[in-house]
Amino acid sequence: MALTGLRPARRYTTKVIDYVMNPEKTEVLPEDLKGFHESDAGWNREKRKYVTCLNCSAENAPRQFTETRRLWSRISGKDKTAGRTCYHGYQSFAVGEVSEETAHEIGVKLAKKLWGDRFEVIVATHGNTAHPHNHFVINAVSFADGRKFKGTIDCYTEMRRESDRLCREYGLSVIEEPSASKAKYGEYSAEAGGRTTYRSMIRDDVDRAIRASLTEREFCRYMERTGYELKLRDRRGRRLSSPSLRPPGAQFFYSFQGLGAERYRMEKIRERIAENISHRPPFPEEERKAVREYREKNRPQIRGAGLEALYARYRFELRVLEKYPASVRQVSFFIREDLVRMDRLEKQTQLLSANGIETPEDLVCFRDEKREQLSGLEETRHLLRNEKERAKTAGDGAWIGRVNGRISEINGEMKKIRKELALCEGIEERWKTMELELKRLEEEQRDNTGKEEKRDEHVLERGGGAGRPHDPGRE
Repeated sequence: MALTGLRPARRYTTKVIDYVMNPEKTEVLPEDLKGFHESDAGWNREKRKYVTCLNCSAENAPRQFTETRRLWSRISGKDKTAGRTCYHGYQSFAVGEVSEETAHEIGVKLAKKLWGDRFEVIVATHGNTAHPHNHFVINAVSFADGRKFKGTIDCYTEMRRESDRLCREYGLSVIEEPSASKAKYGEYSAEAGGRTTYRSMIRDDVDRAIRASLTEREFCRYMERTGYELKLRDRRGRRLSSPSLRPPGAQFFYSFQGLGAERYRMEKIRERIAENISHRPPFPEEERKAVREYREKNRPQIRGAGLEALYARYRFELRVLEKYPASVRQVSFFIREDLVRMDRLEKQTQLLSANGIETPEDLVCFRDEKREQLSGLEETRHLLRNEKERAKTAGDGAWIGRVNGRISEINGEMKKIRKELALCEGIEERWKTMELELKRLEEEQRDNTGKEEKRDEHVLERGGGAGRPHDPGRE
């Protein structure tokens, strides 16, 4: 079988090509010499190199890629040098299924079929791992008509279809269409590591609704009260074969069968509801008590009312929700998104604390200062690159090394500043909504506390049986 993939590259075409054509990965011993030692007779040190270039040469591929884009920029009058410069694809085979030679042969056929008549393509087979795999570097502009490569989903689908056809032709296994109910790898690995995901939160909500329901209608009402939109029937009232639901504030619907487990299919949910012998509250008193104790024990000591304090309060509420997901009836999709990305909030909090940012005005000043630093570093790097070209002309290797070292340092500083700017932008975009969400959570907590107090008072009033004074004469 073969896994395939395709992604664009906006810059550094040379780096992509150098990685793909790396001799340590593409040059391997022939199969008939792998079991021999250097001292054995018939030993041949020469390795086979599995690199094939279509419509270009291996020695000048980066330059030819660039010349094609520049040529068609002049011919068409449109700038075809900006944006995506090339596409990087791969085709990876199962362990022990093919040799490097066969893998390369399949890769070349695939490239010729899909792109060989219009684009410059490099096909390189890496044999340095247990599973041989092909890399493809495709110029973003066609040498035939100057049109840009369209890296759409249809293009990838065609690549996968042709790869499967070639695998069948060579007698290799083929990956069948994956089941829609299986979780994606990112979600699977997140859940395996104990982290919250969108689907895990939806499953929690569905489980609570099932526990609180005796009929399917009650289940639907409970989900709707918590902010979900259900799509169970078509316009004619017939049951949908793939019913779905949309969490509060979400943009898309999630299918029940796509929640990652068989027990969340709609027919299984009906069976689970039917098994409820008695009405069980989704949020029992024991859990309410546990939430109150957790809040009292872990509530952070927060001073002031600045951005750092806002983040501290907000992160505390998220931890409560993560530990006790039913502590509030309705969770907005804004909060759900933050529950999945707690590490981002941690980094934003560290940025505010480390730089003494208390107010939105402080944040704007910090952001502008970082932008000025970034602009200065970009200008310095530009001058250093010019100096590097002069060093190359002079043929001074030591000079080139010093300049490269300084450029690397500047690149590291720029990377750090860009990360800080990204965190600033995230804080600017979300802090007002965070305030609103905190107010909503606090109001709901007050409402819940008031209801509990009224319920307790009601129980005490009725503790004497009928609520009348004790009359011995009535015994």
